[in-house]
Amino acid sequence: MPKNERLQQERIRRNWRQHDVADQLGINNVTVQRWERGTQQPGAYYRAKLCELFKLSSQELGLITMYASEDETSAVLQPEDTQPEETAIWTVPYARNPHFTGRETFFELLEHQFSLQKPDSPPGIRQVALTQAQVIKGLGGIGKTQIAVEYAYRAREQGRYTHTLWINAGSLETILASFVALAELLPIGLSWKETDQRTLVAEVLRWLERCDRPWLLIFDNADDLSFGHSFLPVRGNGNIVLTTRSSAVGSLTSSIEVNTMEVMEGVQFLLRRAQHTISANANKIEEATNIVIALAQFPLAIDQAGAYIEETGCSLQDYFQIYHQRRYELLARRGKHMGYPESVATTWSLSFQRVEEIHPQARELLRLCAFLAPDDIPEELLIDGASYWPPALQQAVANHWHFNLMLEALQAFSLIKRVGRERQLSLHRLIQVVQRDLIAPDERRQWAERVVQAVHTLFPRHLRDVSSWPTCRRYLGQVEECAVLIRQYRLRFPEAAELLNRAGLYYMEHGFYQAARPFFEQALSLHEESEGAHPLSLARNLNNLAVLYLRQGKYQQAEPLFQRALQIRRQPGEIPQNDIAQSLHNLALLYSYQGKYQQAETFFQHALSIAEQVFGEEHEKTAICLQNLAKVYRMLGRYEQAEPLYQRALTLLEKQSGPDHPLVAYPLGGLANLAVERGTYEQAEALYRRALDILEHQLRPDHPYIADSYRGLGNLCAERGDHEQARRWYRQALILLKQQFGQDTPLAAPVLIRLATLQAEQKNDEQAKLLFQQALHLNEQAFGAESPSLIEPLLGLATIATAQGCFDQAGQLYQQAQAILEQHLDPEHPFAARILEGLADLVRKQGFQQREKILLTQAL
Repeated sequence: MPKNERLQQERIRRNWRQHDVADQLGINNVTVQRWERGTQQPGAYYRAKLCELFKLSSQELGLITMYASEDETSAVLQPEDTQPEETAIWTVPYARNPHFTGRETFFELLEHQFSLQKPDSPPGIRQVALTQAQVIKGLGGIGKTQIAVEYAYRAREQGRYTHTLWINAGSLETILASFVALAELLPIGLSWKETDQRTLVAEVLRWLERCDRPWLLIFDNADDLSFGHSFLPVRGNGNIVLTTRSSAVGSLTSSIEVNTMEVMEGVQFLLRRAQHTISANANKIEEATNIVIALAQFPLAIDQAGAYIEETGCSLQDYFQIYHQRRYELLARRGKHMGYPESVATTWSLSFQRVEEIHPQARELLRLCAFLAPDDIPEELLIDGASYWPPALQQAVANHWHFNLMLEALQAFSLIKRVGRERQLSLHRLIQVVQRDLIAPDERRQWAERVVQAVHTLFPRHLRDVSSWPTCRRYLGQVEECAVLIRQYRLRFPEAAELLNRAGLYYMEHGFYQAARPFFEQALSLHEESEGAHPLSLARNLNNLAVLYLRQGKYQQAEPLFQRALQIRRQPGEIPQNDIAQSLHNLALLYSYQGKYQQAETFFQHALSIAEQVFGEEHEKTAICLQNLAKVYRMLGRYEQAEPLYQRALTLLEKQSGPDHPLVAYPLGGLANLAVERGTYEQAEALYRRALDILEHQLRPDHPYIADSYRGLGNLCAERGDHEQARRWYRQALILLKQQFGQDTPLAAPVLIRLATLQAEQKNDEQAKLLFQQALHLNEQAFGAESPSLIEPLLGLATIATAQGCFDQAGQLYQQAQAILEQHLDPEHPFAARILEGLADLVRKQGFQQREKILLTQAL
């Protein structure tokens, strides 16, 4: 039938809703919707009523049909049934949820799928086939049924369907019972004596296929989809929705997976369910957000939380605290007025029992996964870590066929998912909570130990090997979960500390210093708390944490740790010489960073001697000692001694690690620095570019090591006089360092000094002064008021003060720099000459020419 646009236009012109018209006529608004759409025509009685209501004729309202007589509107009429052709059937067993929130995407997907119509379908008739049935799948309690219920009510409001039929598909028995109940409601003409259930099902399906009214058929909890075509109509003017926990829907290919709620969606749902106003203040929203995140955004758990808050009258903050103390009890609490029949814990406990019936070892696998990081569980961890699992599970995971059978059983109830193509699994965090709380405390600790041992075995040991990094990344989530298990269950075996140390080393090597520190500190705590901990392991842990502080520029925190590690390693006993060499080398590195070059030279030479004896003259560790000793010579201006050491280190590293290994970048950078200081700029640029190319290809783009290459290229451009390009390189280095370490990192100070020097050379004294002051503040804050790192910004500020005629201020700055130098640095340090030259310039401008000559002579 054509759409009745006249009736709709007249209603809208009067600013009436469909509800308003329906109320005036004493009918349902769905009937008005059908009249306007043209899917149904009003009978004679209601045509007369409509004319009276609108004060218009049938023709003006578009109500004249080929069956109406000329004097129909003036006839004396009696009321007719509002649905003369067929009574609407509604069997949805649930009331509409007044707290339903969000999920709009799912309704849009359903509308889109149901709007698709086969091209060979006759007008107005939608051919329903299995491929058109919409499957809503997901974990128990995720909200599948609630979405189906809400869709049914929305569709009824919109007048989409005449009939809405609900089938309880939890088992074959409940399906048959639902069809029998439908048969009693439908006008299918069966004898009341008919008792064969299959006959009744066939008649109901035949009626649906022939019904010319639109219908919606919902199969709820259809976890066993093996019934296939048996209970589904193959054609007709209707739509089919199935809800299921099964992740494999077979030939029912059109499926929508329901996941957890968005955070703010969950917050709105919680506040509604708890009878709080949606327009809550910021504190209440924050408290609700904390609860939603703690509940992993799981709809049924949020519903239970809201019910508990409403029923007990507790605050959001109180619930949050109680949840962390008694999680399982709250997840098992159904509440008094909940529409969902079971709690989270009960819902999943039933699923756990079913899984165990299907495959006993699948339940054991689920217990294991309850102690792993829930996202991206590597399948090879479950298989290759088999030696740590209980015997029955060992056998099951060792057999690929049985392994897949276990996963099939778990996926049948959406308890576990296979993620992407990376052979990884995932499960919901609340499943882990319920699983763990169903296990006895002693057994929980045993599972935690098994997991830590397995991850320790599989997490790579040789972290300098670039090829091991993808495996490390794959296991980082599991290592972080192991750190939680170690802390929670107070695990104190050596492998636990070693695993933490390895994770810290990986993060540190990749520049994630803030992430590395908790692992090193936790490992150190384990060593110190464990009776009989091996002293060498403790020394290595101290060394690693000290290196982390060193790389962050926290020299005062690093030194006592280095000293303590060296003291342990020098104790009588079978102490490997390479451990002593490492302590000596790292202390030398610390002293070189502090500008204590004489001490650094002595320690580097001692470490180099041990490395050559223990590892040989061509080992990677020997190369590292060589390049760092070369750096000390370069800082002292002893270039002829530095260059051969850099060259030897480069040759060794290229031979041992390959020409593109990140370690190769360091002697390249050292040689480039030498070339800049000698004025061979083309050679310097080639070396810097090669080093940068290696680092950018082998490390992540924002790795802090790359900042060294940026700064080196900036120095080169500054020496060439290309100040603009130099500034770009410096700023790039500055951005990278501050992104990684924060705005107050002392590692930014050398770059600020270079930028300040550029500004000073261009006579931008105020800008230069500001940059020098920033660098001075960062170093003073990090290293103290007597650190050698203060000398360079002090000299920069003194030079500007001299140029501006602030002679007293300049003199004080030079004196402060001189005092630090005399206390910490070699008298032949290049800074010594710079101080004397600066003082000479100061006294010359003050008119003391004789004093100037003396100072210049000393500087030379």
